[in-house]
Amino acid sequence: MGKVSRGEHGVLEPRLRLGEVVVRGAAYGVGAAVCVVVVTFVFQEHDDRIDLLEATTSLGLLTGTVLLLTGLFFWACSIPEILRWRDFFTTRAPNELVSIVAPSLVRAGVFLLVPVPVASGLGGLVESAARGSWLWGA
Repeated sequence: MGKVSRGEHGVLEPRLRLGEVVVRGAAYGVGAAVCVVVVTFVFQEHDDRIDLLEATTSLGLLTGTVLLLTGLFFWACSIPEILRWRDFFTTRAPNELVSIVAPSLVRAGVFLLVPVPVASGLGGLVESAARGSWLWGA
């Protein structure tokens, strides 16, 4: 990120860009995917592992999609004026809060969507594992 300064009305410059927000959300999502893999092998029972991975897949897909689409809609509604949470006190009207929430929703949506393919793939591996193998569980 380039040099950050205060622009007109005390708002931080340069403005947030969609690509930067998505990349940061994806980076957080990779960390979450690693946590899902580690927690999967904490459970000893085969059914518990499959339930965890199915819940992670379905809830991550549903919640992540809703948050991402809502965030992209808010982003489109406030395209010239995308703000950071640090700019909260520089807002002049209640409708400007949408421009603060949009990047957060996009980042959270991407964060939740990144572990979905990992959990889905690992769920398929655990489900098809041979009984008694380390992947099956105790």
